[in-house]
Amino acid sequence: MKSLTRLLIIFSIIGINCHHILAQVPVVQINRNLNQAGYENVRLSAKSKTLLVSYENNIYRDKVAGLSAVIDLLSACGYDSIKVITLVNDLPMIVTNYENQDRKANKGGIIPGIEASPKFTISYHTDQIWKSLRNIKPQDSHVNKFDLVFYPQFSVMNVLFHQFYEVELNIAPALEVSLWRGMKFTGQIIFPLATHFLYGSESYLVRMGFLTIAQEFRLPGAVLGRGVVGNFNNNRYGADISLTKYLFGGRAYLKVNGGYTGLYQYQDATGWYRDDMKTLTGFLKGGYFYKRLNLQFDGSAGRYLNGDYGIRGDCTRYWGETAIGLWVSKGSSTINGGFHFTIPIGTRKFKKNRTFQMRAPSYFDWEYNGGTDFYGGQIYKTQPNENRVEQFYSPNLVINNLLK
Repeated sequence: MKSLTRLLIIFSIIGINCHHILAQVPVVQINRNLNQAGYENVRLSAKSKTLLVSYENNIYRDKVAGLSAVIDLLSACGYDSIKVITLVNDLPMIVTNYENQDRKANKGGIIPGIEASPKFTISYHTDQIWKSLRNIKPQDSHVNKFDLVFYPQFSVMNVLFHQFYEVELNIAPALEVSLWRGMKFTGQIIFPLATHFLYGSESYLVRMGFLTIAQEFRLPGAVLGRGVVGNFNNNRYGADISLTKYLFGGRAYLKVNGGYTGLYQYQDATGWYRDDMKTLTGFLKGGYFYKRLNLQFDGSAGRYLNGDYGIRGDCTRYWGETAIGLWVSKGSSTINGGFHFTIPIGTRKFKKNRTFQMRAPSYFDWEYNGGTDFYGGQIYKTQPNENRVEQFYSPNLVINNLLK
């Protein structure tokens, strides 16, 4: 009798395992499903009951919506443990680890988001998993695909007694393409639509915007780097490099940034003028994300474009894809402050053509300078989509939005 019982147990275990194996969708089919959904740089590797996946989102405006759709697609593939790497220009940004049964329980309302949150691990530490995927040939590579993005530009000044506000409104299409992993070329032309600036005659001209080549890279231990050369905004050209180290599970970061630039601007008497690269800027930055209230605190200290030194603090509140915050700065002689916001624009989902796409940008960002200080605290941006949402991958914010 005991022998019969043991045999029944053994056959039951074998049957369960066989059923599990048979229920697993082949990697080739999963790859095809992700590709048909429109994702780029798809790579997969299966190890027993664990599935490793990398993808690049180019169809959803919201990065979390793109990740959620990938997770939902993988939920019916029959694997117990799933590890998903989110890529940007084919470089790993974050990795999401979870058990399939926990995701199903959360989606079914059995486990609410606040209880499911500890069961999901999102981290900048992608090194180990990326090793298993990086040399696999990607399905639908992002390389040599062109995006023509029509960026709106809006500026106001309130410095004249006889005029309430001076306004500048431009449309600035930018051609963006990546030629290899981590690289991005941006070429932009600015077309003025409405300009009432009394000073700065170049604002009336069709002119070059960003013209840059950027290379992003990763170092071991959750360190992200970026180097850029070319023409930036705020009448600067030159080179810029930054390194960011993420700490405490991504809740905090430290960043060092340096730039070596020259002036490039229009002068009424002589036309376009370019001086030598002789301006050195540098900053030490840090930040912390408070998960409970979706608050990001940032602080920086360093040397600005006009040789002045200063410190700055920001507090930003996130609501889904929207970020609104306040800032204050102390320069060599003045205190300044204001507010900033980043809001989503355009459609929530793009219809990506395999080679070429025209679209609106994902977000619009704007900052108000309360002290109207146009000399102290000046710095540049190196890309037209530099904002507080599109490049913000805080693991705790991603979890909060994923499981809400």
